[in-house]
Amino acid sequence: MKKTIKLSLVTLSLLMVGGCMKPDSPEISEGKARKIKSQQTAYTGALRNSNSMIEIFHGKKVFIYVSPIQNKTSEKGKVPPDLSVVVNGGFNKIGKWVAVIDDPNREFALGKSKLYKINGAITQFDVIENSGSGLKGSGQGTYGGQQGVVDMGTKSGDKTTELTLSFNPVSPSTGLLVPRTSTENQIRVEKKSNSSEFAFSILGSGIGINNAVSKSHGIHASLKILVELSIVEALGKLTKYPYWLLTGGKANPDITTYLSKKFLSDKLDMKIQKISYLFALRGENIKTTKMMSNDLKQLIVNYKSSHGMSSDDNIDRKLYMSLLNGV
Repeated sequence: MKKTIKLSLVTLSLLMVGGCMKPDSPEISEGKARKIKSQQTAYTGALRNSNSMIEIFHGKKVFIYVSPIQNKTSEKGKVPPDLSVVVNGGFNKIGKWVAVIDDPNREFALGKSKLYKINGAITQFDVIENSGSGLKGSGQGTYGGQQGVVDMGTKSGDKTTELTLSFNPVSPSTGLLVPRTSTENQIRVEKKSNSSEFAFSILGSGIGINNAVSKSHGIHASLKILVELSIVEALGKLTKYPYWLLTGGKANPDITTYLSKKFLSDKLDMKIQKISYLFALRGENIKTTKMMSNDLKQLIVNYKSSHGMSSDDNIDRKLYMSLLNGV
């Protein structure tokens, strides 16, 4: 029998600190906030791969409602006003295995699927500017109920921006946070006055990325990458797929333990599907399949031989765990 759920529009409290990014300029905006464009990035592929991971490792559709992200900083208007739209757009890019709900009062059939509410927060924003001989800084934050703003000059020069984004999934049926699914990732964007690019890095429990974007894209492109990879991690924790293979982070021991136990009870065709998918994700010339082929057998033999395992084509737990850990 299908379940039916009706969401009431309840505002969940957000621990939030916001910083402004000016999308049309390499400089950090000190004035009116501008919109972030919901554009494709080099990491949008991670969102699409999340769709296939949910299908293969979870097997059920996921329903998502993104709570409006609020600006609770002392500087009103600093957070881009459409940040919630960008987060919604990120979830909506994933594919048919993720459905984004835009009306919290609408009734719909869940079946065996689950619905989650995503509560987002910017928990840190700092700007450090170095214009040669002097070091200047500006930033804002909230901690322990105390808010503060510092602005020590506006001269041009090298600039480093640090921003931390958190997602906190909530179960609408209970109103409680879903245990061990929260994410917190920090982006560090460095702009050299004489460079044509922004260098950026994203670090956190589930992400490890170092790259660059051109000044023509602006800092907002880096922020959008942070949003997209944080979405991948949040969904991975909710549906228990190996998101770190998409985000460059460390393997999550909770999820690897769960996947390991589930693998032991899987039927052979499901094991073949997971193994072939993980090989394809590594860039091997193999299609995801539920049928064993000679090419897949040889691939397994070669991989196991080069990773200190028995040189056979058996699909066993050791092979699976090695692939899950991205070895």
